[in-house]
Amino acid sequence: MDREPIVFTWRSAPAEHGAAIALTLGLGGPLALLALLCLRDLVGVLVAAPDHADAFLRVAALLPWRPPGEGAFVLFAGWPLAPAERVRLALVVLSGAALASAALGWGVARLCFVAQSRTVERLNARVTEAILRAPPAARDDARAVAQSVGDLLARIDTLFGLGLLVPAMALGTALLALGLAWLAAPRLVPTVAVGLLAAGLARALIQRRMRARTALRLRSGATFERALADLIRRMPAVRAHGAAAFERARLAAKGQAARTHLERSESALASARAPSMALGILLPAIVVAVALWRDGAPVAPGALVAAGGGFALAVVALAVALHLHTVHRDLLATFRGIAQALPALEARTPPRPARVAAFPEGGALSAQGVGAYDPVTGERLAAVDLTVAMPGHVAILGEQGGGRALAALLAGQLEPTAGAVTYGGTDLRAFAPEERARRIALAGAEAILVEGSLRQNILYGAAPLHAAEGEPDDLRAILALTGLDAIVYARGLEGTVDPRAEPAVARAVVVARDAVRAALAADKAGRLVEPFDPARYNHQATVGENILFGEAVGPAFAPERIAAHPYLRAVLEAEDLVRPLAEVGLQVARSLGEIFSDLPDDHPLFDAFSLFPASERGFFEDLVARMPEAKGWRRGPAGQRDRKRLIGLALRYSETRHRLGLVDAAFEARIVAARHSFARLMPPSLRDSVEFYDPATLTAAASLEENILFGRINGEEAGAEARVRALVRRVLADEGLEPTVYRLGLDSRVEPGMGGGGASLGENAIGPRERIAIDLARCLVRRPDIAVVAIALEDRKPEEIRPRLAALRAARAGRGLIVCLPDAGVLDGAAPFDTVLRVERNTVVAG
Repeated sequence: MDREPIVFTWRSAPAEHGAAIALTLGLGGPLALLALLCLRDLVGVLVAAPDHADAFLRVAALLPWRPPGEGAFVLFAGWPLAPAERVRLALVVLSGAALASAALGWGVARLCFVAQSRTVERLNARVTEAILRAPPAARDDARAVAQSVGDLLARIDTLFGLGLLVPAMALGTALLALGLAWLAAPRLVPTVAVGLLAAGLARALIQRRMRARTALRLRSGATFERALADLIRRMPAVRAHGAAAFERARLAAKGQAARTHLERSESALASARAPSMALGILLPAIVVAVALWRDGAPVAPGALVAAGGGFALAVVALAVALHLHTVHRDLLATFRGIAQALPALEARTPPRPARVAAFPEGGALSAQGVGAYDPVTGERLAAVDLTVAMPGHVAILGEQGGGRALAALLAGQLEPTAGAVTYGGTDLRAFAPEERARRIALAGAEAILVEGSLRQNILYGAAPLHAAEGEPDDLRAILALTGLDAIVYARGLEGTVDPRAEPAVARAVVVARDAVRAALAADKAGRLVEPFDPARYNHQATVGENILFGEAVGPAFAPERIAAHPYLRAVLEAEDLVRPLAEVGLQVARSLGEIFSDLPDDHPLFDAFSLFPASERGFFEDLVARMPEAKGWRRGPAGQRDRKRLIGLALRYSETRHRLGLVDAAFEARIVAARHSFARLMPPSLRDSVEFYDPATLTAAASLEENILFGRINGEEAGAEARVRALVRRVLADEGLEPTVYRLGLDSRVEPGMGGGGASLGENAIGPRERIAIDLARCLVRRPDIAVVAIALEDRKPEEIRPRLAALRAARAGRGLIVCLPDAGVLDGAAPFDTVLRVERNTVVAG
């Protein structure tokens, strides 16, 4: 890999860089020259006599080596035009040049963007391939390379796109400025050259001093942060020994030292800017003085303006080039580190076989004199000699990971340090890694979740054919075999159905709603579900949900914003509910403060049952302390804020869940009245913000379970949830909606790093056993020739393992299966395995 980023980007996209430079110099240069010549002629007409008759766009230059009497050397004769026509034509050509320059700039920018994208793509592709092929022992090296690439791309700016173009453009504009100076008067050429050199040196000095000042500020900030952190650490000693004065003096001294260094840096930067300011004043004066020098021929004002315009373009291009040079210098060390580390990582990759062997349909899986080290479990295997016939069922008995290391070795996922593992007489390393993983699948640990749907996580690594066809026919069976069917079904009940996209499903859900109601009545379990009734308060919902009586669509009436919405506040004012709700909120805050007074903010009970987050705990405690009897509300903005927060607390209150005795029958009647006013008076602009419950239609924003029940499960009845859901499942199966439930569950999102909830299933919501099940399902869905199951089962009892093991063996009948078991007790009463292996003392013995 090239150690120079400019060379790397040229080799990555030579055509784009070449085209950008050619267009900029070949078309941009003539366009700039044409525009400046038009400006010269325009100024010449405006300052010259009315009978000024020079030709339009005439280009002539004095040659120093020619005798003075011969006149100027004419490069282009131009077109003789009247002054008025020259002005009109100059303005038209200037406008055309401006439009053409804009179009050219857009095209060149696109080329530079494509060049940078291809350079980044090439770098990413090489890094990705090196990481994908790196052995497990090289994980730290791969992580270091990935971090360096991330740092490089975060600070790359436009170096990969403009690193070649801008220096060429700076050189071209410098030549243009010198050429225009020569056309104006040869004696201006040295002046312009010295001016460009001085401007470049001044700009380079400013950029260097600015970088030094920025670095000093960052260091000063980090130093002061560390000093304050150290002060916080010392606070017990400061209080115990009365050392506050010493600490003030120490921190003041550190601050004074930092300010002194910053003052010196600012002074150095100011001294660097001084020459630039002086040049800005002196250079125009020097150019004018040279142009008006008595011993030389007079310089036309238009030519002088054109030369000044060319000089300005060159200075701008030079400044951009110096900025890119600074970026290049800052990133050079990082890029060279990547260029050095990447080949080292690639060198650790196992060499690809000269010829990829065809995978056999069956045969013996053998290990002869094999030694291996598993960096995951820390286990070593030595002198492993075994042969098992495939397809067949093999049990591995081992302790402390020894069995899993052998399983990974037989699956080809653990590289042997000695000997070889063969299948059908061919070394496993001779097969293509992707084909080997598909034909010999290893379920070895908890699944690494990826962002996407639950289906995409289960089908991760499956053949592309499955992605095109939707899902394998036996996916439901695999879900049941691995125990994932429960979580998929539960997530399906929490999913939503779009009636516009799936009208048939929406109608079937409404029909199933009636069937569930009838089944509950037949089972004498109607009390277990409290239906949504427009005329009744629903005790399983919060106060806010009872007023809304529907599902919020969008952020307008979301639970965290509903209390502050002006329309809801107007409804509460009209129904005289503002003060009662604020008093309920105050009672809630007081009761929760007492209940959780001895619990820390991060206690799980606080997160589970509190109606406000831990970050707001101090606010409500202070509010309760200020208003012990719910009297004397503050006036003005502060009082409005208090009431809004308390009303929000009351709207999140549910008597069934929190049981504080704050909602009675009279209060429920007032809430139901506010519900009717809320729906009746809602302005058209807010109609789409709430989808009200309707017994005859499906509520698209509500979950499938709520649509089927058209109500909430009664939380006051013991065992109601399990009983109702069993009945719902039976009805859904009878109505043919069970596939829809599974589809919605598989479509639920998995977002690694999140806690889950709503339409997404966060990584933290999936336990270790579910992760193991996902990893096993990933293997089984590929229909491998040999399934190697090396998951941890030490925490399960034999009576829990045997039924799953029997189901797995039945599903793998006639195909290869290697499974790790914690001890021989699991085999009691089970059908005999074809081979039983035991791992003892870093080697394998017959079972």
